[in-house]
Amino acid sequence: MTVHFANGRVKLLGSGSKLPGDRIDNERLFSGIEKQCGKAMARKAALISRRLGINSRHFCRAKEGGISVPEESAPQLCVRAVNAARSDSKQNSKIDYLIGHTTSPETLLPPNIAWVAEQLEHEGPYMELRQACTGFANALQIAIPMLANDPSMQSIAIVGSEVGSIYFDLSADFIDREQLVNYVQMGDGAGSVILGADDGSDNSIISDAYIGHIGNGKAPGFFLEGGGSGDVHCKSGLPVFRHNVSEVREQGASLFIKGLESVLSRGYSLDDFAYILPHQVNGHLGRLLSEHLHVPEERIIVDADKLGNLGSAAIWVSLDRLRQSGCLKKGDKVLVLGAEATKYLYGGFVYHC
Repeated sequence: MTVHFANGRVKLLGSGSKLPGDRIDNERLFSGIEKQCGKAMARKAALISRRLGINSRHFCRAKEGGISVPEESAPQLCVRAVNAARSDSKQNSKIDYLIGHTTSPETLLPPNIAWVAEQLEHEGPYMELRQACTGFANALQIAIPMLANDPSMQSIAIVGSEVGSIYFDLSADFIDREQLVNYVQMGDGAGSVILGADDGSDNSIISDAYIGHIGNGKAPGFFLEGGGSGDVHCKSGLPVFRHNVSEVREQGASLFIKGLESVLSRGYSLDDFAYILPHQVNGHLGRLLSEHLHVPEERIIVDADKLGNLGSAAIWVSLDRLRQSGCLKKGDKVLVLGAEATKYLYGGFVYHC
C-alpha cells in the first residue's frame, strides 16, 4: 500500500463552478417521489435525508416524470465552469491543455471532454479520466509535471463534472432503497481550475498533491452497472449506479485517515491548516470529522448539506466556493482530503492562499 506525491507545485490561476437549474429542497424532492412512487417511498426518502444530512441539491434532469434527458448537458455545464475559472483568472488566458474527469459523460465515445473542447473552440490537446470523486487528484498528477517540464505550456484547465441524476427512472418499478439513497444524496454540477507553472511564491499554490488506494480485494462501493464491454446489456433499460452502502460505510473513514496520514508525513500538523476540505459525502461530515480529528467544526468545509454529493465535481466546486466566500486570508492553508468509493482511492493536496 503506497501513496504517490506529484513532484512539484502549480499556481492556481483561477477557479469556477456551475450548478444546473434551480435549487431543489427536500420538500420539493419528496413531493415528486410521492407523486411518481407513492407516499411510503417518500417517507423512506425523508428518513434517508435526515440520516445523510442532505437538505437540497441541483439536478440536470426534469423534476417530474420517469427517465429524463438532461435539461442542461454535461458539456454545457463544463463549459460554463471552465469559462468561470478563466474569468476568475483575470487574464482569460488561452488554455494549452484541457483535462476532464467524470463518471457521467455525454457520450461514451468520443469522451465528454471532446464536446467541451468543441464548444470552447479549444484547438489544443485534451484528455479525459473516467473517474469519480478523486478524479481531481489524478488530474493533478498529470498537470503538475506537464507544467513543470514544458516551459512553452502556460496553462492547463481541469474540469470535473457529474450529471448522475440522468441515470434514474423515477418510477415505482425502479426506485428501491438503494436508489433512494442515490437520489437523495447525489447532486449535479461542474467545477474547474486553471493552473499555471509554479512562480516561486506561496500565493495561490497547490502543493503536496497525492493519490493512493486501499481497494485490492474489496468489492466496489459505487459502480455503474451495464453498458461496459464486460456487460453491454442494461437490464433496467439504462445503466444503473449501484451503491453498496454497507461497504462504503465500512471503508469510507479509512480513506480520510490514509489521506491525512499521507499529508502529515510531509511535516505538516493539523494546526497548520485554517480549513480542512473533505470529499462532500454527507451533510454531517463537519461534526463527524471534528469529533474524530479534535478540531473545531467551523474549520471543516461542508457543502453537501446544500449541494449533495457532486462526485467528480465535488472538490473543485467546494474549493471554488471557499475561495469566493471571502473567508480565506493570505497565508492560510487548506487541506484537501478526497475519497472515492468505486475501488477506494484517496487523494488530495494542500492549497496555499
